[in-house]
Amino acid sequence: MAEKENIIRILDAFDGISRIFAAMESFPGDANISKPELLALEAISREEGLMMSDLGKRLDISLSTATGIIDRLIEKKLVKRERNGGDRRVVRVLLTDKGKNTNQTYQKQKKELFGRMLGALDPEEQGELINILEKIAGAIKQ
Repeated sequence: MAEKENIIRILDAFDGISRIFAAMESFPGDANISKPELLALEAISREEGLMMSDLGKRLDISLSTATGIIDRLIEKKLVKRERNGGDRRVVRVLLTDKGKNTNQTYQKQKKELFGRMLGALDPEEQGELINILEKIAGAIKQ
């Protein structure tokens, strides 16, 4: 019986948390940016000059899907493509200044959200939560 109750409790907790994350599915800045576009901006900000093929791998999407996302980000003037002079097949993606500002604003929003979540816990509980989430993430990857 306790396991059944725990499942209901965890489902309720995740439902509440998922509503918060659903609110972050788009970013209402200058250009309405979708979650996949935000994830791409985040990946590019971590490795400036990221190759298109690596972007697809990082986001676990096909190259054609990554290309579509980058095309939309270029239209919004958030990223630009740069071709390798020696090998035109090599395409790197860079953030524009607008893209950098947008990503910084989004990262700030994420940090505030997680700060509020962690603020409900004492330092020991925070450490326990992080350990549990890392353990779950590791189990899901396998």
